[in-house]
Amino acid sequence: MKRLKRNQLFFGTLLMMTFLLGTAVPALAGQTPGVLDCVEGDSVRGWAWNSSDPATAVEVKVTVTNQATGQTEAEYTAPADDYREDLVRKGTGTGNYGFEVIVPWETYEDGSYLVEAYASGMKLSSPKIHSVGDMQAMSSDGSAGTLRSLGVFKTTGYCPCSACSEGWGRHTSTGAIASANHTIAVDPRVIPYGSKIMINGVIYTAEDRGGAVKGNHVDIFFNTHGETRAYGTRSAEVFLVQ
Repeated sequence: MKRLKRNQLFFGTLLMMTFLLGTAVPALAGQTPGVLDCVEGDSVRGWAWNSSDPATAVEVKVTVTNQATGQTEAEYTAPADDYREDLVRKGTGTGNYGFEVIVPWETYEDGSYLVEAYASGMKLSSPKIHSVGDMQAMSSDGSAGTLRSLGVFKTTGYCPCSACSEGWGRHTSTGAIASANHTIAVDPRVIPYGSKIMINGVIYTAEDRGGAVKGNHVDIFFNTHGETRAYGTRSAEVFLVQ
């Protein structure tokens, strides 16, 4: 009798778990995929749809963030209901899932801006970087330099504290003494030591590396840990000053 009760309890629990897992599937099916395709002129375009309700257009929110300050400058919304033949070819429902918002870049100050899009609370893939203003840089010797984009990198911060520098303080792997608004740590296989790099309008010199700095990742040196924490992790377009 005890064995029978144990078996009944086991199968009852199994049925309950099966029911709960089965009811969770529709929530996953309601995810909203999409892509921010491009920023061309004043136009920001992409697509988004809700796979659980493809007949209803989702609302897309586009945010513009100043990369130098980390502040969101503006938000724009638009329904994703424009017809796109390429989406039909991909088998994406009716294809009426394109969106476009107009960003008046002429009203923005010179600088670099991160453009992101969201639908149903989910971030769409392929955020973009848009630069406003003159894309020339002034080198430390006073001469003008041209800029070549290396792409969008992950950028973080570090400082002389023992937690950030692992006991090295301001000493770098190249022998230079690190200073704020000047030193960055890089993966030298991607950015060679000595390279002049502009990030968010500031020109740095690649003269350090870190154990966690690999690939498209730049670590920016700050004087204090508070500044490092405030910077956090940001996506930024990285330019080589030539």
